[in-house]
Amino acid sequence: MTIRDENGFTLVDFDHASGRSVWSYFDGQKTVYRTDYPVAEAIKNNAFDRSEAAGWKGDWHRVASIPLNVLHNSGMVDAASQHDDGFMSRWLNDGDNAAWRTKEGRM
Repeated sequence: MTIRDENGFTLVDFDHASGRSVWSYFDGQKTVYRTDYPVAEAIKNNAFDRSEAAGWKGDWHRVASIPLNVLHNSGMVDAASQHDDGFMSRWLNDGDNAAWRTKEGRM
């Protein structure tokens, strides 16, 4: 059985444990692959953690929870290995990445 989405992509692989799905589409000249990762649960959990951490003071707090695919595609892995704290702070403080934060404030 072939499974297609609304854009004509065909399901190639699905990982039940992670929810990751790989899709392909042949446009007549080349095959395009797309990988989808479910992130809604991570975003919901981060919002909950952010609300629980409001007003919390202390020495240590987890400031973000980022799915591995986002982490790798963002350049954060390279920045961490190069000890580029400036890049990591800018990325975490960027409003586009607010969904991954588990604590308010600035890095």
